[in-house]
Amino acid sequence: MQMGPHFIHSNHSHSVCNNAIIKRNKKRIIRFSPFYPKMSESLKDKAYDFIKKKILICEYEPLSFLDVGSIADELCISRTPVRDAISLLEQEELVQIIPRHGVMVLGISPGLIGDIISTRRIVEPYAARAAAVKADEETLVAMREAFTQPMSVISSINQDQKLHKFIISCTENYYIINMMEKVFNNNFRLMLAGSSLPGVFERSNTEHIAIIDAILERNPDKAEKQMLIHLSHAEETEYEAAGMLMRR
Repeated sequence: MQMGPHFIHSNHSHSVCNNAIIKRNKKRIIRFSPFYPKMSESLKDKAYDFIKKKILICEYEPLSFLDVGSIADELCISRTPVRDAISLLEQEELVQIIPRHGVMVLGISPGLIGDIISTRRIVEPYAARAAAVKADEETLVAMREAFTQPMSVISSINQDQKLHKFIISCTENYYIINMMEKVFNNNFRLMLAGSSLPGVFERSNTEHIAIIDAILERNPDKAEKQMLIHLSHAEETEYEAAGMLMRR
């Protein structure tokens, strides 16, 4: 993959991508930057986090309808912040507001899987090259260590996404970071659905370590290559997981 000279020769310091990077629209950035300081939680934020978590772990299953009143009662808040949160989730393409029917959790179709995979194949090797130039070494070493430790399914998925989002943040591109949040939302659901596949996390963790090592070596070509290897295997897993999810 050919990289433009403006990308490699950025004047930003290497430590920049240890934060959210983009100062604009901070409330949106905080949602997908694991290193950005948390802001005070509003009732809308509370509802957003609650609903999104249940969608991602498939407690609210694809194609099911949300009960706004029940969610409000469970959170001990009014329906207004719940509706506001749902509007945000619709922007992230996790739900669809259907007039006279309600709020439906969006499903994952074969076409969407193809879009996720092709987007990741375009963006993430590019991001890996950026990380090899700019990523903070201390953060990477800590992540590498985490992948050597036993983890639960949810912790494994969270650690996976933490690494990939960190690498994406090294592009220092607001539009890429914002777009990839939607990709990672659906990818979380796929990873959870495919968590029962034999050896999936062991192989993935080994590949993550290989990516981190290439970045730590400050070798953009090797980082790109290791990312492509990882994405090729992830593609196989995601199609299997999608089939499992759609059969529920």
